[in-house]
Amino acid sequence: METAFSRISIIDLYDRIVAGLSDDNDIRSLCNLMLAKLVYIDPDETTRRLDSIAESFRKTLSHKLKDTAVKQDIEKQGEAVKGVLRVTLLLGEKLKSSLAVGPNAARGSNQVWTSYWEWVNKDFGPQLKLLRDETKDTGYGNH
Repeated sequence: METAFSRISIIDLYDRIVAGLSDDNDIRSLCNLMLAKLVYIDPDETTRRLDSIAESFRKTLSHKLKDTAVKQDIEKQGEAVKGVLRVTLLLGEKLKSSLAVGPNAARGSNQVWTSYWEWVNKDFGPQLKLLRDETKDTGYGNH
């Protein structure tokens, strides 16, 4: 992605990545990895896409398995949640300086992301703490 970045349409790339966040588990995982790279390569476009990203992430985190779900489905959903939370933390950390949050926030600017961020921190606090600790220990997420 880094080598071809200057020759591709960033708008089309982001459209495909955001669409992929709601796709099959394997596609979603690849899109999460690309987002983790793009937050460094093009933080401005990543910030512009945060509301769409947040909507897709919320769907993944809100997905409820049926009572009859098999072990493999439970494990896949667990990995999907962990992947989304990991990228959520990365985006929140790396883009916080460019995000307008709080009383001075511009109206309509990343409101979906801000709402999502608050929801994730409230409902997934223990998982986020574990991922933060894991990130400190392994250096994952540091470019």
